[in-house]
Amino acid sequence: MRTKDIDELTDAVSKIYCEHTVRVTGAARNVDGRLDVTSVASQPMVHLAYGAPVNVDAGNFTKLFLIKHCVRGAASASQDGQTAEWRQGQTMILSAGRETELKFDHAFLQRSVRLEIDKLEATCTRWLGHPLERPLQFALRPFSDALEQVWRQTLLYTASDEMGGPTLSGPAKESFDEYLRTLLLHQHAHNYSEELTDPSPAPLPRLVRRAERYIAENAALAITLPDVAAALGVSVRTLQNGFRQWRDTTPHEFLRQTRLRLVHDELCRSVENTDVTTVALRHGFTHMGRFSAYYQSAFGELPSTTLRRRRPTHRRAKL
Repeated sequence: MRTKDIDELTDAVSKIYCEHTVRVTGAARNVDGRLDVTSVASQPMVHLAYGAPVNVDAGNFTKLFLIKHCVRGAASASQDGQTAEWRQGQTMILSAGRETELKFDHAFLQRSVRLEIDKLEATCTRWLGHPLERPLQFALRPFSDALEQVWRQTLLYTASDEMGGPTLSGPAKESFDEYLRTLLLHQHAHNYSEELTDPSPAPLPRLVRRAERYIAENAALAITLPDVAAALGVSVRTLQNGFRQWRDTTPHEFLRQTRLRLVHDELCRSVENTDVTTVALRHGFTHMGRFSAYYQSAFGELPSTTLRRRRPTHRRAKL
């Protein structure tokens, strides 16, 4: 959308995020608005610019968290009396359930992602191993340099329409969504950060074996580590500690290796129109470069080599 009508732009953004009001400030009387929405998984990414300095009263939005990356310009956010500023190259997360006011300068262009509060709090619950006693609240400050670097790479990947990236579904979609939530919970301060870093007792070896069986039986489905922990009735931290103590690995690595074997088996049974990217995405791999490296480490060859090697055999069998 391109528009100079502030009401039209506000209405369109409200449908994506939440009801809010916008007031143009300074000498400007009109906006030169831009709104673009792209999506790779269940997370729409919004490119938004007003082309004029504005104040935004977002009220007390209750169903989502907003993660806003500043592509250019500068902005400030106030939530329940706390105020923080961010500028070009920085990202801010706005928590749900807090009275929110925003100020954008005329040059401000944002790339924003919304995360549903229910899913984010459910992920936090599974990591902790117990229900949340109070609503999840993130610190109102820009991301650290380390998190910012990872988040920018993530934004580039999610801009599928611009970058020509694949649209995710099935295990790949669930893995990507869970990755976003877990990344924020472990890399940006919030009111459960201290508890998340506390050591958790390791489970008995038999529980680790149960986890391995569950992963082996369900790896072809859209499961994530929190799903595994929930199925066993333990927290994700406990599951991780068990794999580290009894298997000298992580449950994430075990799930990845299991899915790599599924990809390998499917490529070995390849037919004429089999495509490596399609097979990898179907089994939960979202980054093709890393997938190829993992595959080569596990099987001593690139997935494309496996595919080429198996196809002639298949064709001869048909003849």
